[in-house]
Amino acid sequence: MPASDLLNPSQTQYRRITQLCILALSAIVVTGAGVRLTGSGLGCTDWPLCEEGKFVAALEFHPMVEFVNRLITGVVSLAVAAAVLGSMRRQPRRADLTRWSWVLVAGVVAQIIIGAFVTKSDLKYSVVAIHFLVSMVLIWAAVVLNHLAGREDTDQRKRRWPT
Repeated sequence: MPASDLLNPSQTQYRRITQLCILALSAIVVTGAGVRLTGSGLGCTDWPLCEEGKFVAALEFHPMVEFVNRLITGVVSLAVAAAVLGSMRRQPRRADLTRWSWVLVAGVVAQIIIGAFVTKSDLKYSVVAIHFLVSMVLIWAAVVLNHLAGREDTDQRKRRWPT
């Protein structure tokens, strides 16, 4: 998708952006599961750096599994930023799309903070569970945003929640 499409996306282009959000959020859940299943949760023992004073993980299995998961956070952040920017730049501008895209931003920020607590708590189960549940809420919000983005611009109703 050309950069100009991100600046002034059509309805179809904006829907593709929301699909990218779903894909990125789903990918981070899969890599997060990989971190959990391989026991790589403390492959990086520090946060936000992988190791004290080092951004990049050591070239060993567990640190690399955790590091790749952290890198995908960057992809998620870019996709969500594109959703917000696209919602504010598309014409006609729709408040519902902007609100739901900001829900994604809030969720990603929450996940970054919770992820830090996961590391600092030495993988305490309750914190890991919250981290996973917020991921599920984020995917749900991205699906709602995608659904709304697929509606015709003239199909706007005054609703608190989409149906």
